[in-house]
Amino acid sequence: MKKIKELVKNILFKILSSKKGYSDLYVLTGQAKGTKLRINLKIEGSYFLGTYDKWIFERIDFSKYIKPGMVVWDGGAYIGYYTSVFRKCLGETGEIFTFEASIKNYNTVKVLPQLNNWHNVNIINLAIGTENSKIKFVNNLGGSNGPLDFSKKYDSEVEVIEVDCKGVDEIITLKIAKEPDFIKFDLESAEVFALQNGDKLFKNKKPILLLELHGQEAFLSSGLFLEKYNYEAAYVGDFPIPKRWYKNQIELNEMGFIPHMIFCRAKN
Repeated sequence: MKKIKELVKNILFKILSSKKGYSDLYVLTGQAKGTKLRINLKIEGSYFLGTYDKWIFERIDFSKYIKPGMVVWDGGAYIGYYTSVFRKCLGETGEIFTFEASIKNYNTVKVLPQLNNWHNVNIINLAIGTENSKIKFVNNLGGSNGPLDFSKKYDSEVEVIEVDCKGVDEIITLKIAKEPDFIKFDLESAEVFALQNGDKLFKNKKPILLLELHGQEAFLSSGLFLEKYNYEAAYVGDFPIPKRWYKNQIELNEMGFIPHMIFCRAKN
């Protein structure tokens, strides 16, 4: 079966890919179905098939949390799959601000609004994390591109670039993006910093936060975030009806593992 799947994958790659390896293809299934993405089928076939992060999309119907007229941030977008799902929820009203710091990933995702004729999706070449800084950033690992050497080890040689980085409140103050109602952070360890630099936003606006955690430091930062801003979190694997909402680091530790992704909301 594995050999058959590999054969089919190679045939599709030859048929659908351009000379440079990328093709503009419609997602076949799932919550992003019908969206056109720029995809390298050799390494991104799951996006084309609509099976990427399937376990998450089977648990969370994002249209329950993202409504027309809202403002959404997609931090760490890669080729824009989550942005595509969020745009389907918003439709023609509301706005999405999609952040991608890697120049290689940015050059792929920046075509998304044009490919789909979207007027309310903004693609921004910027890292979210420390305020008003430049950071060293891995640029050749696709969806794993992120801040160099922070809570991550690399199995291969990495290409490093320098990128601009801003804090959450700073992005709003500088009018790079509007205040969000919903945020997705997949920042490849920079969530440690992003959670510390949004004091005004998290105290006042209190957006929903879909947070991917990379390592122990990010896990600890998420606990501090819950306590400081009066949020609670559920493990995405427990959706659609979470077994428990965790309110601080002590409670998070009771999971017994570092969750891949948590869903954070303001306490009632």
